[in-house]
Amino acid sequence: MLDSRIRLKHAWLGGILAFLIPGAGHLYQGRYFKAAVYFCCILGLFLTGMALAEWQAVQAPPKKALASGKGGALLKYAAQSGVGLPVLFALVQRERLESPENARTTTLHSKMVTPFTGTISYLDESGNHTGKVTGTLSLAPISGQFGNQGITGEFTGKLDDQAITFALSDHVELGPPISARKERPLAAGLVREQNGRKEEIGHLYGMIPRAFWNWFEVPMDEEEDEDLHRRLGKFHELAMVFTWVAGLLNVLAIWDAVEGPAYGFGDETLPAGGKTPETA
Repeated sequence: MLDSRIRLKHAWLGGILAFLIPGAGHLYQGRYFKAAVYFCCILGLFLTGMALAEWQAVQAPPKKALASGKGGALLKYAAQSGVGLPVLFALVQRERLESPENARTTTLHSKMVTPFTGTISYLDESGNHTGKVTGTLSLAPISGQFGNQGITGEFTGKLDDQAITFALSDHVELGPPISARKERPLAAGLVREQNGRKEEIGHLYGMIPRAFWNWFEVPMDEEEDEDLHRRLGKFHELAMVFTWVAGLLNVLAIWDAVEGPAYGFGDETLPAGGKTPETA
């Protein structure tokens, strides 16, 4: 029996808000203490699990999870989904990952300056040079003589503690923008001007950082998932348990927002004499 002293307002709306953001339904109902407890405890537990797993604990299951024999992935996600919006975002990331537009590209919409780590190989008057490099890439879109779009730019960095600077050809290729990996592959040719003409003298291969929203909660392939397990060990399992428990706890919070506390009016502890305040 509902306690008439607790105003649930529109209980269905409170339940929806409680699902979307832990504590939001109770805040709407004016139950501020519970709102603060649910928000801090449930989201705190969820975010702790996410941090332990390098913010990759949540993975949206494949669209045909059961048919592909990956029912376990569906169950794991179902347990986490009680947290609401922070987990539902993984469904958006799955769609972005599988979009036809998420492919290797040789075009760029605007200029980009980004750190770079990788390898270099080039030939000059002193011979052939190869090795690992770190530095900065300045990339910019370019239009070719036939109207085709490309990417060009400049690399500045160090090879064997020697400062180097190279112009890039207009055939820079970037890996897909959306991936669970936090770095984006890049390949570029190196050019120099010789007798008024540009000639290619080498290549640059490596990685540039990927924007947070382009890897956060993006589904991992089997290789990426195994690599995460290998690096994190037992912390990966602990992270999963934290996110599961947070999702299941919020199910109870949603129930409380819709049905009220798990006691009915008149269940109060009786005072001395065995009479309730109403009958005293």
